[in-house]
Amino acid sequence: MHDQKRERQEARRNKRPRPVRDCALSLLERSDKTAWEMRKKLKDREYQPEEIEETMAFLEEYHYIDDREYVRKYIRTYSSHKSIRRICAELEQKGVDRELIHAGIQDLPVDEETQIIKWLRKKGYEPGEPLEWAQYRRLTAALGRRGYSFDIIRKATEQMYEEVPER
Repeated sequence: MHDQKRERQEARRNKRPRPVRDCALSLLERSDKTAWEMRKKLKDREYQPEEIEETMAFLEEYHYIDDREYVRKYIRTYSSHKSIRRICAELEQKGVDRELIHAGIQDLPVDEETQIIKWLRKKGYEPGEPLEWAQYRRLTAALGRRGYSFDIIRKATEQMYEEVPER
């Protein structure tokens, strides 16, 4: 058992290293990456900094890596069910520049009120029905944890309260 493991490790060590460009393209086949994520993945695979930068220049030149487009796709994908704060935080964790994120948010606005109203309906809140204080607090806290601001939560709950229920 241990001999097989040692043999596999030895085979990996003796294996000719894969060219960095091939590795990068293979990573992009699975999913889009930001420039920061790609650099990190290649660094984790122990490629040399010069190789990484040369590959990054190639990937950016041919738009395989384009953080601006990545932000646009990300916002388009998640704007229907994630708050602006959450989208921004997740993109920042992926190493995207804040200016690119804010430009993307300006280009593709996120309708948080509609998201909140949809979520409240899913949780069983009926339009026109007043909420008990404890229930309101619970819902507000849950929405706050999802990244929505208190002002937006308040507006959405007031809008739901003012809606005339269809009967």
